[in-house]
Amino acid sequence: MFLMPLINIVRGMNTVFTARDITVSFAGHEVVHGANLTASPGRIIALLGPNGAGKSTTLRAALGLVKATGTKHINGTIGLLLDDGGLVTSLTGRQHLQAMARLYGVDKYRVQEVLELVDMSHRCDRQLKTYSLGMKRRIALAGALLQDPDIIILDEPSSGLDPDGIRWLGEVLCAEASRGKAIIMATHHLAEAAAIAHDVVIISRGHTTFTGVLSEIPDLEATYFAHATKG
Repeated sequence: MFLMPLINIVRGMNTVFTARDITVSFAGHEVVHGANLTASPGRIIALLGPNGAGKSTTLRAALGLVKATGTKHINGTIGLLLDDGGLVTSLTGRQHLQAMARLYGVDKYRVQEVLELVDMSHRCDRQLKTYSLGMKRRIALAGALLQDPDIIILDEPSSGLDPDGIRWLGEVLCAEASRGKAIIMATHHLAEAAAIAHDVVIISRGHTTFTGVLSEIPDLEATYFAHATKG
């Protein structure tokens, strides 16, 4: 699915995603330095940090989508939602997913399954350019789930969703985690993370400043503000 330099990809029984000491420089300036991220089967990891902290760049570096140093290991297949999900807005939602299915060799019947999963089966035959932001986000999520991946990586997946949509998204991700999927979700919304995450990673100024198990954090907001200005 992706061309990922510097990554050792192994497909086996145990899904795992590990990125250690990730460093990224743009024009001689380090924007990410010493970032660490690990995901395990059946767990949702909330990657937290303010805007510009380096969350998206860390994810891209871990996937080999930007030049970086560090060690990266992936065991399993990946479903990815970055930016707008690569939507082709001249297509309908269904056509977009059908094109992805052909590209990835996925059975065409899976398209209908993911459309139903994201509650878009009745609204998928209009051009994407006519969709609301929330509807586009649902189609982008359907694309990330199309291959029934082992590892699901989402960058601000709730962007454009209303409160009901955010609750729905949490239910979908929890259901996927219960099936043994490893999920990494970058967000700056603490309530979203507190509702569904098992583990928390905080990034500030391009550096991992905190890693912990959510159930062991007495006050997520206090922990966040104590670590989100470090780095």
